[in-house]
Amino acid sequence: MAKLKSNDWGALSHTMASHRAVQLHNSLSSALESGSVMNGVEKEPLKNLDTDEFVIGDDTESVFAVGSGSNDREARLAALEQSWDQFFTRQQTEEGVWFEGLTKHLDHLLTLRIDRVGEWISLNLVRFQAVSHESIEDLKRAFDNMTVDMRSNVQLCGVQCATCHLQCIQSRLHQGQHDCKTDHKCSHDCDFCDGDAKMCGMNAGHPGKHICVVSEHLCGLDCAFSGRQGCLVACTKFIDHDDEHTCSASAHECGEPCDLGGIRLADGSMYDCPGKCSVPSDREHVQHRCDTRMCPVVCMLCKRLCSHGDHLHGLHRGAIHLCGQEHSCKQNCSKPGICEIDTAPLSIEATFTGQHETFQYTKYSQVSKRLKCVKLIPAGATEHTGDHTHSMDPNVIHFCETRCEYCGYFCTQPLGHPQKEHETRHGSMSKTRWAIDGDDGDAIEVEGRRYAANDDGAPMMCNLVCQTMGRHAHITYCREASAADCTGNDQIQHIQKRVKPHPEIEKDSITHTLFWKRSGFKDPYSKEEQAEFAKCDAMCRGPEHTGPGTRPSYCTLPLFHPPRDPASAPATGYVSVDGHLFACRNPVVLQQAFHVIFVIDRSGSMDINDRHPLPGTPTTALISRTANNRLGAVFSALHSFWSARHAAVTAGGQQAANLRRDSYSVVMFDHTVVTALANDFTSTPDQLLNTVLAYEADGGTNFTLALQQARNIMEAHWSTERTPVIIFLSDGECSIEDTATQDVCRAAIRLGKPVSLQTVSFGPEGSSRFLRRMAEIAADAQANAPRDPLAPAAATVTSTYSQALDSVQLAQTFLGIAESLRKQRGSLIQ
Repeated sequence: MAKLKSNDWGALSHTMASHRAVQLHNSLSSALESGSVMNGVEKEPLKNLDTDEFVIGDDTESVFAVGSGSNDREARLAALEQSWDQFFTRQQTEEGVWFEGLTKHLDHLLTLRIDRVGEWISLNLVRFQAVSHESIEDLKRAFDNMTVDMRSNVQLCGVQCATCHLQCIQSRLHQGQHDCKTDHKCSHDCDFCDGDAKMCGMNAGHPGKHICVVSEHLCGLDCAFSGRQGCLVACTKFIDHDDEHTCSASAHECGEPCDLGGIRLADGSMYDCPGKCSVPSDREHVQHRCDTRMCPVVCMLCKRLCSHGDHLHGLHRGAIHLCGQEHSCKQNCSKPGICEIDTAPLSIEATFTGQHETFQYTKYSQVSKRLKCVKLIPAGATEHTGDHTHSMDPNVIHFCETRCEYCGYFCTQPLGHPQKEHETRHGSMSKTRWAIDGDDGDAIEVEGRRYAANDDGAPMMCNLVCQTMGRHAHITYCREASAADCTGNDQIQHIQKRVKPHPEIEKDSITHTLFWKRSGFKDPYSKEEQAEFAKCDAMCRGPEHTGPGTRPSYCTLPLFHPPRDPASAPATGYVSVDGHLFACRNPVVLQQAFHVIFVIDRSGSMDINDRHPLPGTPTTALISRTANNRLGAVFSALHSFWSARHAAVTAGGQQAANLRRDSYSVVMFDHTVVTALANDFTSTPDQLLNTVLAYEADGGTNFTLALQQARNIMEAHWSTERTPVIIFLSDGECSIEDTATQDVCRAAIRLGKPVSLQTVSFGPEGSSRFLRRMAEIAADAQANAPRDPLAPAAATVTSTYSQALDSVQLAQTFLGIAESLRKQRGSLIQ
């Protein structure tokens, strides 16, 4: 369940193996250092995480330095050295034997720790042996690298102490002078004293006999080679000898700086040997060489020291410093394709800031990996043969490199897969923005969140967004040269208006099926969901489908279908005036009845012929003969409205006379008013048209008188069964007091129902401020009026102002009340 919540669709075994490897990796340093792991603030022994049993095996209580740059390396090494039971017998044993014993002791302790931690790792990965996972390989590489550092940290220097003749037992990587970690004094008795023996006065580890004070038993004068490296200063020959004064040193070293210098290391730094030449000064030599035998330069592939036996190896031409062991290759896999795609997506808490709201959401993205090469570099070589590969399995899969262009997730099929479609799990659509097919300022609501055009699409996910939107169309950039080229394809509908983002680029609405086909990726939705998405998104506007808590009734035809003839309605259901087929009852029959009062401006300006009746209709010629002007355009729109209402109530062959409950009234006004029609129930659309065609455009304009007449008709023919709607249309400005509109609104409320006032401007926007004001006053009165308990809330026609810039828009404004609803179309686009 946790995998589902995190959108992790990977194999459970891989996820568990990765989690286990990471868990071990996080505790690895502590396990190697102290042989225990941290459990909260307390340490606990190593155990099998599956059985909770402790790991069986020998170990030491010693604490090791793990990192190569460990600050406490020398302190921990000193503690390890003193844990040897022979540590304090140093001067009672030959120095070389003692030093070798200490080295073996350190190696033994370290081997115990490494073996036990290795067993701990094996026990906890045993049930994942069949799983090949990068996290496990990372763990193994980390274990190998850490153990290399640990072995380097316990390798002893072995060079002669800077103060005495014992060997330095600091780490081979120490800084500063060589130190044997003693008081540098010889602990033996004097070989020359009789009776009460005195302590030897020479430095620890000196060659020759032990002597308390050289001058008391022997010559004691300065050695002829005094000042040379290794000189013991005092002559140890017998008193009054005749030959040259010499000390008991086995050799007087040259003492010049070692020639090993100016060596460029793999990291670009320079190395200079700090030692002095240990070649006897009386021996001819051309190279100054210190007493360190091995090459001191770090291996170019790891942190071990070079295994070459020549200290001056670095001076050889083309010298390559290698430790003599196998190495893990540090290069990435070079095979084509993606090595690994994380099954658990990367999730972060992000903030969405849109035009309408701001909220927190979880953003999912995917991580692809180029894994490390698993081939071993043979000992003595700097690289392996062949290509770099993350697995030695010849059938290992590399994944396709194609990414979803909306969420960025990678195809999870093998590289070169035979399937035509790519396939992935999908994530946050971070490469998209919202596009909305509507007016500026329109928003789309998805899962209770409102999004505007150009808002970020990241809160949505490719494999969930379509499901949340139900029936829908996708908006995409038009691929055709012109809008005309988009016709004839039932999968595409060209969008006429400019849509953000990039409004300069034309766009199309396309079906869900075509969207995923173009994406190149397999449709992530079920067959049932795909079938639902393919259907038309138009909705019945009946109040039983549009109110709170109701279910929408959708058109049963495919998306982008041609308009169905309203006369072809089935026995059950109906066809809307805009050609959509619904299985429910016609809302015109069920909805609240209206008394629609048309108040039409027929002043002299309506005779201007910049507007004409709608072309191509059965009544175009009839209207044009008497009114081929603005008034004719109004008559044409009125006839369209009446015809649409008539077609709606007579769908399925039913008779209008039995069903029409709306009544129509028409007031024609200039500077006077005439009632052309009052409370009509029976006239057909053609009869209604013939009634208004008797009036011509002439005279001035009087809004107050016209609105008062509409009020008179409303009051005279008031019915509790019908809601009053006044459609007030004018092409020019005429002042009117607020009180005139307020009086009409109060009168309607007093009679029992608020009036809906629809003002329509047929002129320039600058001349319409009084029409806009009238609608605002009426809308405010509606909002504050007592609600009719018998009328559905969705059946209320809210007062609005509209601007009809041409004959088509005017007809569309009048037809709006009769058309089906359409979902706000919006989708995510790149």
